Amino acid sequence: MTQGLPRIWIITDPDHPSGPVTPIRRALEGCPPRVVGVQLRAHRASDRQLVQWGHELRAVTHATGSALTVNRRVDIAQIVSADGVHLPELGLPVADLRRQWPELGMFGVSRHGRLGLQAAEQDRATYAFLSPIFHVPGKAAPIGIHGFRAAIAGVGIPTYALGGIAPEDSRALLAVGAFGVAIRRAIYEAAQPSETLQRFVHELDKSLSNGE
Repeated sequence: MTQGLPRIWIITDPDHPSGPVTPIRRALEGCPPRVVGVQLRAHRASDRQLVQWGHELRAVTHATGSALTVNRRVDIAQIVSADGVHLPELGLPVADLRRQWPELGMFGVSRHGRLGLQAAEQDRATYAFLSPIFHVPGKAAPIGIHGFRAAIAGVGIPTYALGGIAPEDSRALLAVGAFGVAIRRAIYEAAQPSETLQRFVHELDKSLSNGE
């Protein structure tokens, strides 16, 4: 079930002064293949803009051996040859999308608690993001590392921790059962996105080599 899944997902920020693609391109420079996935998320963008960014990100991710998903939009995912789609908690059922578009290999979901994760597992989602772990402006109260552990206990779906995560948090999150981490601000607010991503990769590598 976890074969081919990256350990780190980067979610795009369409409001970055350089746009969503340039920081991703910079972050992935020198990154090992198949470690990172990219999710194109831009709620207010036009279809034309989504397709343009999707094609640009597909070129970047192909060159670096990284996965690409598109938030919500199956049609855009197909147009840009993405690996899958990522659905909000109140989005369309994964089971329905699997039947309709079997060629898409990844069906990720966003969740905010244990019941949502259990429903995602029953619905055969490929993976889930659980958030917010730490404080994120404008989001719900953080659940923390202990809350993350309680939410995923006994749930079989690979689950990524999302929300205010820094590289030094990675080890503790993997220790309580996270499959990996999902990040946005850590990359888009970094002066050197590549160095920041390498810190995440290094922390995850240390944890995995120690069997955590």
